[in-house]
Amino acid sequence: MAEKKLVSRNIVFALGLLCIILASALIGVAIYFGNTNGSYVGTHSHPNSEYAALSAKLSATNENISNLNSQLSELQTQLASNGTQITDLQTKIDVLTSQLISINGTIKTIQDYYNSIMYVVNTDNHDLSVELTTANNQITSLQNQITAFNAIGNLTVSTLWVNNQTISQNSGSYTTWSESASYAGYVSIQVVSSTASITYANVTYSSHGVNYNTQTNVGTNGIAYFPILPSSNIIVAVGNGLSAGNATETVTITYYY
Repeated sequence: MAEKKLVSRNIVFALGLLCIILASALIGVAIYFGNTNGSYVGTHSHPNSEYAALSAKLSATNENISNLNSQLSELQTQLASNGTQITDLQTKIDVLTSQLISINGTIKTIQDYYNSIMYVVNTDNHDLSVELTTANNQITSLQNQITAFNAIGNLTVSTLWVNNQTISQNSGSYTTWSESASYAGYVSIQVVSSTASITYANVTYSSHGVNYNTQTNVGTNGIAYFPILPSSNIIVAVGNGLSAGNATETVTITYYY
């Protein structure tokens, strides 16, 4: 487009320059001829050779004027042709501009549709992510429960009922602790130390139609094990088996399930 404008400007400049040259040539011939004729009229002393030379100059000038007129006509024709081309190009530019606006509108519509789809996809992905997180948490919780139940089934879980407690007893007396158990398992009663040579451990409870009451001698340092069924009232006892004399024992009792 810039090149077409430059060509048009050059043509207009050339036309102007030709017009100036033609005007200058005509004025120059008129002035020269007028001065020559005046001199002739004033002196009447010009030879015929001078007139012939003037006539030749006039003929050459007329020829130059004719050539310049031809060039002027050609330039005007080119200018008209270029003007038509410029109009055609402007029309094409307008058409392409309209097409570009339409294409941009289509792109905007497609972009909006894409954005709406991505919003739906992202929303669904978010919901799925939340559901997946919830499911994973439930799976983890169930796995933890399974692990806990397996541990319970293998009796690897323990609860400390009495921790290294020191007790004092008269002869023939005993100390009891009341506990509860939610799962079947066993109880260990450890007498870490006792001043009585006859020290016993006893467990008593009722559960699922079973009445349990068992006693085991552990001496001055020993441990006894008793099976346990689920019960809310389990009596665990450690006693002084001497018929005479006081006793001091240090006891640890652990429930395994």
